[in-house]
Amino acid sequence: MELYKLQSCNVRKLYQVKRSLIKDINFYLRKSDHFQVEVKTKLLAILYVAWSDAQFIQIVYTPSAFSPSEIDEIKKIRNNEGLARGWEKMVELALQKVGKWSKNSDLQNRNKKLLEIIKDYIYSPSLLRNKIAHGQWFHALNKKNTAENIDLTKKLAELDSVELDKQFEVHKYLGLIIRDLVQSPKKGFHQNYWVNMTDLEAYLDKARDWNIESKKSKLSKKKPKNIKDN
Repeated sequence: MELYKLQSCNVRKLYQVKRSLIKDINFYLRKSDHFQVEVKTKLLAILYVAWSDAQFIQIVYTPSAFSPSEIDEIKKIRNNEGLARGWEKMVELALQKVGKWSKNSDLQNRNKKLLEIIKDYIYSPSLLRNKIAHGQWFHALNKKNTAENIDLTKKLAELDSVELDKQFEVHKYLGLIIRDLVQSPKKGFHQNYWVNMTDLEAYLDKARDWNIESKKSKLSKKKPKNIKDN
């Protein structure tokens, strides 16, 4: 219980940091300060994966959810194979508490959807985060650090705060769904899954045309603010 409370505090605080960074980025977007926008966007990318990791540990230690051996197994997978695989393992063990999900087509589809979200919104961002964390902010290198990874360099240059903000929002829905799965596999998961998934789809549909250019246009119509006022 104590670890859950501590980690819940970490999750909330990191989300506050996210809001602050977004405000800073918006301020520099108004000023067309491309360097500051790029630097703070890289920091936002690092923060996103840190927040995902914090939420992961928070859910792992949800009271009365996983046994000590299950917690050890999940953490071992996360430490040895990465954060995305840790999330996948958590979903796998949690689904076992629902029942024989592998023989239920509805639960199979839910598992497939959750794994797709983990791949798109946790695994893929973690690749760029690792490059940034190792000092490769503008030019990504290959695994052996013997040449440039052109594809990842291009993705680093294309990072923008609008897409990262979307990732945070999608991850919030993922957290809600998995938390229901972990806390109440027999009841809450079934009651809330489609509500949360429908809300997520509605959000993605609404945000489909949001991009950094639309953000700049929106900001240009607002009265400029001093960064301390954001």
